Amino acid sequence: MEREKEKNKPEFDITDRGFNVKAWYLKNTETEKGDALIKITKEGKLIREFIYPSYKIFNIAAHFSDIVDGELENNDVGYKIAGSDGLGGGVMPKDIK
Repeated sequence: MEREKEKNKPEFDITDRGFNVKAWYLKNTETEKGDALIKITKEGKLIREFIYPSYKIFNIAAHFSDIVDGELENNDVGYKIAGSDGLGGGVMPKDIK
């Protein structure tokens, strides 16, 4: 299912150690309200594509080096840091199957 982006240009485009992340706000639809699409590639190959709350996408940008560390170590610690609410809770990516 192709999601409808608000605009073609991503909100950010960051590269770190061969990994790249891009994020787009999605148009509000029946299934996506207030969501964003995040794509992470490694050396040009898509490794993760997920839906994330729009209000937190810049946490992905701010903690991208932590996310890359986690990807290299095969864990989700970077995503937990990016999604943390500071009170022991948080949001995690909703992978697109």
